[in-house]
Amino acid sequence: MRISLVMPSFNQGRFIGKALASALDGPDVADEVIVLDNLSTDGTAEVLAGFKARYPDRLTVLRAADGGQAEALNRGFALATGDLIGWLNADDVLAEGALDRMRAMFAAQPDLALAHGHARWIDADGRDLGAYPVRPDGLLHDFCTGCFVCQPTVLMRRETLQVLGPLDDTSETAMDFDLWLRAWKRYPGRIGFVPEVQALQRLHGGAKTERLRPTVFVESMQVLHRHGLEVPERWPLSYAEEVAAGTAPAAGWPSVCAAYGTAAGPSALAALEARVESDPAFVMLHSHPSSSSRAR
Repeated sequence: MRISLVMPSFNQGRFIGKALASALDGPDVADEVIVLDNLSTDGTAEVLAGFKARYPDRLTVLRAADGGQAEALNRGFALATGDLIGWLNADDVLAEGALDRMRAMFAAQPDLALAHGHARWIDADGRDLGAYPVRPDGLLHDFCTGCFVCQPTVLMRRETLQVLGPLDDTSETAMDFDLWLRAWKRYPGRIGFVPEVQALQRLHGGAKTERLRPTVFVESMQVLHRHGLEVPERWPLSYAEEVAAGTAPAAGWPSVCAAYGTAAGPSALAALEARVESDPAFVMLHSHPSSSSRAR
């Protein structure tokens, strides 16, 4: 069973060698890796050239300006030839044995459309930061409280990807979240889970999900709302907690509130604002009015 991995890349030269090694070196490897590099200027090209020389038949490198991560991934998926297809970001790492475990699972369960597994977070230097909160038995409605699927652990059958269609290329951060909701809607009971660590997802200052915290929350709430799912108050409160902890900018609060108000309604937004304004832990948000009546 052939596996194709698509890797979008932009100025991740510090990490991309480890990502490629996890997919191409050793006995447990991808049959095809397609790298779409957005004209990186940080030494990525030299790393790619070295791997291309070692694996000329299994590594394809395309260097061209792209229209964002999702657009690049869609182009890569269209080129992929594997029976199973996934994507590995240039700063993440596959766990040893991950692909062989996936091959075995899909071979044993021919009705599976998609599978994922356990994952751990690591920092820029590869130090362990804890477990990703996956849910082996998660159902569609469980996405309302957060994404329980770690993207680099996922592989899909080629037919699954063809049925689900392309990633939303208007999304900066939630294109995978949207894809999981589509998959869980379309294939209930046909989602597999590998009960071992399948990937290491890297958290660092240059990662998009770290740099664009307001966008992560706004787009995630919009995706849930678009799919007709509830958006609990936990979403904006989690953002408020990140602001209080200094890991998200207070300037993003109005856009997070506006997205929550659109999804949950004006009464829910008013209740959220009252709760935040009465809690001294969130004092840093009080100078950033939301889209409520007081801000209009």
